[in-house]
Amino acid sequence: MAQNFSTVGDGKQMLLERDSSKRVLTGCFLSLLIFTTLLGNTLVCVAVTKFRHLRSKVTNFFVISLAISDLLVAILVMPWKAATEIMGFWPFGEFCNIWVAFDIMCSTASILNLCVISVDRYWAISSPFRYERKMTPKVACLMISVAWTLSVLISFIPVQLNWHKAQTASYVELNGTYAGDLPPDNCDSSLNRTYAISSSLISFYIPVAIMIVTYTRIYRIAQKQIRRISALERAAESAQNRHSSMGNSLSMESECSFKMSFKRETKVLKTLSVIMGVFVCCWLPFFILNCMVPFCEADDTTDFPCISSTTFDVFVWFGWANSSLNPIIYAFNADFRKAFSILLGCHRLCPGNSAIEIVSINNTGAPLSNPSCQYQPKSHIPKEGNHSSSYVIPHSILCQEEELQKKDGFGGEMEVGLVNNAMEKVSPAISGNFDSDAAVTLETINPITQNGQHKSMSC
Repeated sequence: MAQNFSTVGDGKQMLLERDSSKRVLTGCFLSLLIFTTLLGNTLVCVAVTKFRHLRSKVTNFFVISLAISDLLVAILVMPWKAATEIMGFWPFGEFCNIWVAFDIMCSTASILNLCVISVDRYWAISSPFRYERKMTPKVACLMISVAWTLSVLISFIPVQLNWHKAQTASYVELNGTYAGDLPPDNCDSSLNRTYAISSSLISFYIPVAIMIVTYTRIYRIAQKQIRRISALERAAESAQNRHSSMGNSLSMESECSFKMSFKRETKVLKTLSVIMGVFVCCWLPFFILNCMVPFCEADDTTDFPCISSTTFDVFVWFGWANSSLNPIIYAFNADFRKAFSILLGCHRLCPGNSAIEIVSINNTGAPLSNPSCQYQPKSHIPKEGNHSSSYVIPHSILCQEEELQKKDGFGGEMEVGLVNNAMEKVSPAISGNFDSDAAVTLETINPITQNGQHKSMSC
């Protein structure tokens, strides 16, 4: 008998040690997730606040709003749930309802800001002239205000009035007490059917439908413009060969041009797929369960019907993890990378390459024999004594080069320069070096006018 008690005691001790190890690992992982979310979104906020050139872009208004919502997720939502996961119970008592409201508000604000960014990018690309006229800081602030107002309306009002709770969790008698009098170590977050469906529609399903439509149209416009540039390159190569009396390998050049066009289209598709894929993978499982659980039969053995509470919590954390990935996806372009490196004090050790084209022009004003697009750090300064000078050309071709093109016609080195610089005229696509293996960021999708140039670069 004593041996049996000893065996039982050893088994309980092993279970306690295993449970303790599991909680320590969970705590370390969740702490790392919270830290990365705080760091990434804080860097975005500080960078926009400190650097004037980032504040001057209206698009960055939406990025900063997204960063603030994700930062609030890391401050007002994640730590309290992490403490609950580690301790095994809710230790914050009456703070439960306020925490639930913060959870719904911050998560909804993050998703709606992602939706607003997609609409902003589509508007900038599909109607660049109208976008430049209409998208003022006032309009941007109005769009952001709508997103935040919706987030507050579907969170604090229903939660504070207890409209969100399932009837079984509010009025059904449990063990002689009412659910409204549940012990303070239980933060019940089960939703009723009406609120679960309506809040999920506003918080996720409608925004994700808008994002799918806008990014699909962005890709189609990008595809069309990339093919136009490919046709321009083939025509330029043909004209150059006729001018130089070298008509060899036209078919090979045409095949190469088609391959390059396919590579560019693939890069744009990959970028947009990452944007949508990360968002959907993080949030879709949770919102499926969020709508499914209220329709399942209640089970006394689990906190949630149909699934275990552990499974539900895992998908909740998947959704919050999206807040740690958003800074990487939406604010990791050249300008933000350089700002981050300066803020972190490593701009001398890890200078970020910026998508600024360096075109070398010799003393006669014509491009050098190899005028292909080069991407150098912004701090790049040509050595003294060079016979050429470098002009920084962001996103478009120099007006002087266009004038030289008109004078010299199609031929020789000027034609090669035109073809290479056409890469920067991909109006709907993501501007940058499409031929490199570097990832393309959303921020580099810039509005272009009908003639292929940015409106700010007037000739």
